[in-house]
Amino acid sequence: MNTSKKWLVFWGVLAALFVGSFGIILSGNFPQFTIPFSVFASEDKTEKKEELPKLKIVALREINDQELLKQQTEKVAALNQAFKDNASFSSSQAMADTIEEIYGAAKDEKNSFKLYRKIYPMVSSEESGFVTVSLIGFGQRLVDDQPMMIQRQIWSFTDTSGARHDYTVSLRFNDQELTALTAEEGGEAASVITNDDTYLDKSADFETAWSELVRRGTDIQLYREMKKDGMDSDQTEFKALEKSIAVTDPSGFFALFDATRGDLTHAYLSGFYHTNTPTDGQSDYYFRVPTSEKKVAEFLVVYDRLQQKIVSINRR
Repeated sequence: MNTSKKWLVFWGVLAALFVGSFGIILSGNFPQFTIPFSVFASEDKTEKKEELPKLKIVALREINDQELLKQQTEKVAALNQAFKDNASFSSSQAMADTIEEIYGAAKDEKNSFKLYRKIYPMVSSEESGFVTVSLIGFGQRLVDDQPMMIQRQIWSFTDTSGARHDYTVSLRFNDQELTALTAEEGGEAASVITNDDTYLDKSADFETAWSELVRRGTDIQLYREMKKDGMDSDQTEFKALEKSIAVTDPSGFFALFDATRGDLTHAYLSGFYHTNTPTDGQSDYYFRVPTSEKKVAEFLVVYDRLQQKIVSINRR
C-alpha cells in the first residue's frame, strides 16, 4: 500500500472514533462506573454510648435535722412512758399494741413477738426493773425508692442482782407503717442522742464538703485515659487527683471514681444515719452509683460532724 493510501486509512479510522464519541455524548449513554462506598468509609467504629439511669435521691436541703431529731425523741419518750405503765408490756400483744400506737401498724406482727421473747425475762419478773429506752442513732433511707425513717435504741433493764441488761432495738418506719423491727442482746458503745445535741444540724456542712469533693474529683478525660491503661490507680495523674480531695482516708476514692466513670455527679444520695459518739459525732451517708442500665454499686461516706470533714469512702 502506498503512502497516500495509508494516510487515507488513518484519517478514516480517526474520523470514525470522533463520530462515535460525539454520538455517545449526544445520546447520553455514558459508561457506568461503580465506586465502592468502603473507599470513603472510616475505619473507626463509633461505640454506642450507654445511657445510665438517674436514681432517686434523698434531698438533704428539704430535711431539718433538728426537727427530725425532735420527732424521734418524742417517739422514744412515748416508749419510756409506756414502760412505766406496767400494763403496756404485760404480754406480747400489749407490747405490740403499744409500739404500733407510736410507730404505726406493724407490717409483720411476728417481729413484735420475737422482741418480746428476748426481753421476757426482764418484764415478767417483778424483781427485775426497767431503766430506760435511749436513742443512739436515727436517719432516713430509701427502701424501694420510698423514704423510710430508721432508729436504733438501747432498752435497759436491771435483774434481781442489780446487774444491767441492754438490748439493741432497730426500727424502720414511715408515717403509716412499721416495716421492720429487730432486736439483739447487748448494747452498742455509742452515746445517747438528746434534744440538746444542736450540733446534729450539719446537713448543710456535709453538702458543702460533698459538693467540693465532686468538683475536685470529677475528671472524665483522666478516667478515659486510665481505662485505656486498664484502670491503673498508681497513675501519676490520678495520684495527684486523689491528693487534691479533702478526705482523711482517700483509699476508697478510686472505687468511687471508677464506678462513676470519672463523673462523681453520678453518685446519688440514698440515705443518712446520725450517731453521737463522744469523739467524732459521726454521720453516715449512703450513695448509689448506676454502673449499667440495671446494676448499681453502693458506697458509704463517713462524715465527722465536729471536724466538718469527710473521713472515708467505702464501697459496700
